[in-house]
Amino acid sequence: MKRTNGFTLIELLVVIAIIAILAAILFPVFAKVREKARQTTCVSNEKQMGLAMLQYIQDYDETYPMMQYYDANSQPVSWTGAVQPYVKNGAGNTVNGTQYYYGTGGVWSCPSFPSMQPAEYGINWQLSRNGPGTWASTQPGFRMVTVTAAQIDAPGDKIMVVEKGQAADTYEQPHFDPSEWNFTDPIGPITNGVPAKQSTHLELKYDVDAGSSATWQNWGTTPANMPRFRHTETCNSLFVDGHVKSIHRGQMDWYKNIYINGLYEELVGAVN
Repeated sequence: MKRTNGFTLIELLVVIAIIAILAAILFPVFAKVREKARQTTCVSNEKQMGLAMLQYIQDYDETYPMMQYYDANSQPVSWTGAVQPYVKNGAGNTVNGTQYYYGTGGVWSCPSFPSMQPAEYGINWQLSRNGPGTWASTQPGFRMVTVTAAQIDAPGDKIMVVEKGQAADTYEQPHFDPSEWNFTDPIGPITNGVPAKQSTHLELKYDVDAGSSATWQNWGTTPANMPRFRHTETCNSLFVDGHVKSIHRGQMDWYKNIYINGLYEELVGAVN
């Protein structure tokens, strides 16, 4: 019997099964490669921020810029705006009276961030404080504090800037909140530089995109005030000495990486 050209049903099913298996194997690999490329771009962003900040500090007597303030013309300025002349990358935008810098493809925008939100990166509140004209400056006991590089212990261990989470509603701030209770249960007394207890990593509960997967109040700590481990469970972090490191989820240590001796106590006293 003469056979006609073509594939049998079994042959087609075998080919389809092989393609499906290959797709199941390769698609996750492709996704990881794409995310790795985005992570590399984010690392580059923070390296540019670090270079800009170091140049700013050098030009301003080793002093960090204010987190946000109003200038002599009543125009809002954030720390990103203060170092923008050293970056010159990314568009500007005014939100709720504060000038932010961000933009598609710009240094102030992470390519993995789910929306065009201002303040996608936040500076350590211990280093960069509220300035004149802000809400904090109207509160009793407010003191305008500027921080110098000489006040920072172990600059190679302390985080200056992190990529943050998505804000709920319009609550976006250009800093991240270094408060102990946001990162860990009390670590107890510190003896000879060693805390009595290890960090319990409370920051992980903020590792979400608030606009889509959680409900948060407009005030208080939200994902927009905390580190976000969105790059295959790592968070790109810029350290005080200018180097950038991708910290894996659960490995950001509050005492080693966040707490700055003297500056933290001063900040908590001013806030409370």
